[in-house]
Order: sequence, then C-alpha cells, then structure tokens
Amino acid sequence: MKKTVLILLISIFFLGCSTTRPPALPEVYAQKLPWGAMDLDIDSNQTCAIKKSLGTVLTQKADRYSGSNGSVTFDILTLTGVGSRGAFGTGFLIGWTDSGDIPDFDIVTGISTGAVMAPFIFLGGDELEKVKYFYTKMHTEDVFEDSWFDFFSGGYIMNAKPLQKLFRENFDKAFLDKVADEHKKGRRLYIGTTNIDTGQLVVWDMGAIASSSRSDKYERFSDIIYASSALPVYLPPQYMKVDIEGEAYYQMHVDGGIYSQVFMIGLLVNWGEVLNFKESANTDFDVTLYTVANRKYRQRDLYQPVEQAPFSIIEAYVLTEMDLLFDRSLYRLYNSCEKKGIKFKMATIPDKMEEIIIKPTEFNPDKMVKLFNVGYGLGRNGIKWKEKISLHEYDNSK
Repeated sequence: MKKTVLILLISIFFLGCSTTRPPALPEVYAQKLPWGAMDLDIDSNQTCAIKKSLGTVLTQKADRYSGSNGSVTFDILTLTGVGSRGAFGTGFLIGWTDSGDIPDFDIVTGISTGAVMAPFIFLGGDELEKVKYFYTKMHTEDVFEDSWFDFFSGGYIMNAKPLQKLFRENFDKAFLDKVADEHKKGRRLYIGTTNIDTGQLVVWDMGAIASSSRSDKYERFSDIIYASSALPVYLPPQYMKVDIEGEAYYQMHVDGGIYSQVFMIGLLVNWGEVLNFKESANTDFDVTLYTVANRKYRQRDLYQPVEQAPFSIIEAYVLTEMDLLFDRSLYRLYNSCEKKGIKFKMATIPDKMEEIIIKPTEFNPDKMVKLFNVGYGLGRNGIKWKEKISLHEYDNSK
C-alpha cells in the first residue's frame, strides 16, 4: 500500500511539474522551414535552397576556371560531434594550419560539437585562438550548470545559460561580417540540427544568415550553434520560431548528432543536369572530402565499467548509441564518396590513447590539453589519412 501511494505521489509530481512548450506548428505546416534553414529539395528554386546555395558555389568556381586546363580543386571539411573531445579536432586543425598545408575549404560542415568548431575553423586566422581557448581552458561549470529540478519540469538536467551566453558574445557583428565576406566569395558554412518534432535533419546556411539584413540574425546564428550541440535530456532544447499567417509557432531543435554524426549534402546530385553551366566553364571538379572525427574509429571495444546509477546508465546508453550512429553516418558519407568518385580522407584519435579519452560532457582543461596536443602533433607533422573504411555491424574490429 505504501509503495502504491509513493508511486502515485511521484507520478502526480512529474505530471504537475511538466512545462508547457511554446505552440508547435499545425500539422499542415509541419514541414515548413524556419528562415535560414535550407530547402533540400533539389528542384526547389526558393531563395534559401540547396540548388541556389551549393549550386552557386559550383557555378562560381567552374566559371572562375573557365578555359583553364586540368581539373578544378574542390575541398570539403566535415566535422563530427562528441562534446569536449572536440579538443582533438581543434588541435588537429590548428596544427594543420600551422603546417601551411591546409586547404582553403570550399565547404565546411559541422554537427554537434563540430558545429561549435566549424565557424571558427571556417574563418581561421585569429578566430582559431577562440576555439582553442574553448577546448583547452574551459571548465564544466563554465559551460553547464547542474539543474536537476529542471529534469522534472523541462526534461533536462543541465542549465546551458553559460554556453548560450558564450555563443551570443562570440557571434557578434564583427564575426558575422567575416562569415558574410567568405560567403560572398563562394564559400559555404553548413550546420546541422535535428528537428525533433519531425525527426528530420535540418541544414542551415550560416553564410546566408550572416549576410541577411535581418536584425535577429545574431540571435538566430548563435541559437543554431547551440541547438546543434544540445544533447536531449542533458541540455534544454532550442525553439526555432516560424511565422505563419501572422502567428508565431515554434519547432523544437536539438543536437544534430542524434540524426547523423557527420554530414555533407548534395554529394549524389548530378549537378551537371541541375545547373546551367556556361559552355566555357570548367566542370572537371577534383573533389576531396576531409572528415575530422573527434573520436576513435570503431571504439566499441573500449572497456569503461558503468556505475549503478541513473545518470551513469543513461550516459552509457547515449554514448553507445552515438558510437553506432557514428559508424553508420560515416559509412553513408564514405559510400556516397565512393559512388561519385570523390576522394575520402579521415583523421581520428589514434589507437592506444585510452588514457586521454574523456567523457564528452566533461570539460577538464588538463585532460583536454592532452587531447588537443595529440591532435596538434598529427596536424602539424602530417597524418596518415584513413581513406578506406568498412562497416561490419556486429563485430568489435577497428
């Protein structure tokens, strides 16, 4: 009897503390995109659509090399998730920059912690010091605050106000102006979030947002970066406003990494049939896709005993799912490259580095510096890129 009463009281407590979300879109408008999000329908002629955004990059570059002999180099950088382990990828890319051999990427994509890295890597130069600081100097309390009470009312256990404030401070007018300048040159920065209301990946053209004349573009830019890194249950979601017939509705966006751990759109499109290239344009593209993974590849053989505690078990479950999703996301990307004759190159945390693998939710400067230094050394001194991968669903091979 006492047990029944206790369960009833807990149930009432949970139901009574639930938070009402902002109004969701009517079902008939469920697929409507917020401003800044790209329409991925290849036949769409909307202002913010893949044909215009990515197609313009290809057209501009093909025209630039009109009449030239040989192929046109086209380089893509894709950045993966996994939280504070972004210290590895940041170190690698800064080391690669210091080597003097890093390409001027035509496209940079980021998802989850890769979304945090991507804008700074996209710009390079002095901006690299900012992302280095984030992944080598920040403590967990500088990024998240414990907020267990919000688990009962809002469905998350950490308050992200410090992280959101940090994004608002960094993604200011000077920063967005730089992104807009690169966008005008024909470079693209794409960030992925998950619209949890529809379970779909949403890709945002960050350069188009930065180039906008809208006064709320700074808020939208930082909200997208936050949303892409907002792991459900751990962090609160980000609501994206969508206006319909004068009424405001909201989509719930969360970590893009729960849909795909790495992404690049438009790889399988036959662009020669979609775009109206000039006869003089050089469309002999020599495409290389570089993936910088903030993790070991096929790391399911790592031994990490889990405590018999709710959060520990939930965290282990999420990380296991993320590992499996990474394998599948990466193989899908690799397979697309194979089909289209695109060169694939991947950098990962090396084997035998178990002592520096940190929890994605732990921001510990001492540990992150070690991971950063490993990445930096590989980027600075040259890495043996992984160019072939395979997917064996149920084994523990690396």
